[in-house]
Amino acid sequence: MKTVLFYRDSRRFRGHDLKVWHYFNHVLGSPEHTAYVRVFGDDRLEEENPWSRSVDRMVREDGAVDPDILFLSGVDWEHLDPSQRERSPVPVINLVQHVKHACPDDPLGRYEFLSHKAIRICVSPSVEGALRSSGRANGPLFTIPNCVDLDDIGRMGSQSKDIDLLIAANKAPELGRALATRLEGPGRAIHLVDRWMTRPEFLSLLSRSRVGIFLPLEKEGFFLPPLEAMAVGTAVVCPDCVGNRAYCRPRVNCLCPGYTEEELAEAAESMLRDTGTRDRMVANGASTARQHDIRRERESFLSILSRTEELWSLEQP
Repeated sequence: MKTVLFYRDSRRFRGHDLKVWHYFNHVLGSPEHTAYVRVFGDDRLEEENPWSRSVDRMVREDGAVDPDILFLSGVDWEHLDPSQRERSPVPVINLVQHVKHACPDDPLGRYEFLSHKAIRICVSPSVEGALRSSGRANGPLFTIPNCVDLDDIGRMGSQSKDIDLLIAANKAPELGRALATRLEGPGRAIHLVDRWMTRPEFLSLLSRSRVGIFLPLEKEGFFLPPLEAMAVGTAVVCPDCVGNRAYCRPRVNCLCPGYTEEELAEAAESMLRDTGTRDRMVANGASTARQHDIRRERESFLSILSRTEELWSLEQP
């Protein structure tokens, strides 16, 4: 059994951590590999933090582990000694979750990591395109579009749609508040999410909503919440943010208005009023979600994982 070592900060669990958790479990699903995670931060994990289910596979900062493969995401490179980054003694798999990795002015410094050799897995075609255009990525590039755990979402059970409109605005709270005020009306139930909340809380609200407005950053690597909305039967209104082009089909499974208060409000009103269009987009969204079943993601990744040594030995052109 080859050991794959992950790195995570245990103090918080955000959107990008979810996908790392998924890949950790993909490794555990391999008959040839096992996985451990080196954790940084507080020993105490909140019950909602999925890593709390794998305490037997956690290695503290000073704990010993002899990995055959390293799995890095985001700024995990910083946990490696600079000499190890330049010339890792074991293969490195790098999950790239944002197009900003290819931006020289990235405030997190992720652009600098591209020159380090790694087998890179991009979460959308847009991310792979950005990395290729940078001319800086050292090592093979693959795209595995983000997927959702339909079984996990299904375990929530069916919930009545008692929220007319959910505004997911924790990344753009001021715009979210403006939309909530603008769209309120007699008998209309609106729920504004303008702060971080646990994943179970958010998914519960999402599954209860007829329509959802999703406010991403201007550029995202994928932006998972609208795909999760499609999986729970919620109609999607979401502006283009580059990464969501992997699954958002304007006027087929969602509405993609311009990123302005006026256009977002108009799209939401249209979705709320026109039940025929809404039902069609919900049905098409459900089909899109099924095409992004996490089992496909696992199968694609395990195929790459089984070729790690071969891929690591490839010389760059």
